[in-house]
This record gives sequence, C-alpha cells and structure tokens, in this order.
Amino acid sequence: MLDSFTIRRIQSVMDGYIHEKVPAPLRTMVKLTYEINDDELILTEERPTEKQYQWDKMDIARFYWEENQWKVYAKDEQCNWNMVDTIEPCPHLEDLLEQVDRDKTGVFWL
Repeated sequence: MLDSFTIRRIQSVMDGYIHEKVPAPLRTMVKLTYEINDDELILTEERPTEKQYQWDKMDIARFYWEENQWKVYAKDEQCNWNMVDTIEPCPHLEDLLEQVDRDKTGVFWL
C-alpha cells in the first residue's frame, strides 16, 4: 500500500499533468480525473452526457505499484485490464505517464 507521502506526491504530479493536458477553454467538454486505491492509480477521461450535470467516465490507463516499480495496464475490448508490454515497468510514475501521453499505437488515446 502506498504511504501518505507518496500519495501526496502522486496527487501533485497528477494535478499538474491534468492542468497542462486539458486547456482551460476545453474543460467544460472534457476533463481528466484520477483515483488512487491501495497500490494503483487509474487515469480516466470524462465527457458530459446529454443529461445536465452528468459525465460519462472512460478509463484510460491503470498504473500499478508492484515490486518497487510502476506497471502500466490498458483495457481490452472486454474491459479487462492487461499489462502493456511495450512499456517497461519503472520506479518513476512520471516517466510512465509521459509514455502513456505519447501513445502512438492508440492503446490509451483514440
């Protein structure tokens, strides 16, 4: 389980990432969010639904802390998380987040 110091650092990294990734004028049309549970972080994208004040949520990536390194997972067509074998596990979340951001294969970003 991640300690409170690590969780605060991750929150700071993710808040900065989201602020930079989604320009202010677009934040009413799309927002990135994240959730931290135990040893995982799930990055999601949300878009407004036709119903006022409701958003659809789509998981983008799952980062899992195991054996002193982060591993990256993506969902398949059946909505199961699978480890992304093209991204090597790494102890630095920021490095993996950058690789997810630069996704050229369409695994994370359509």
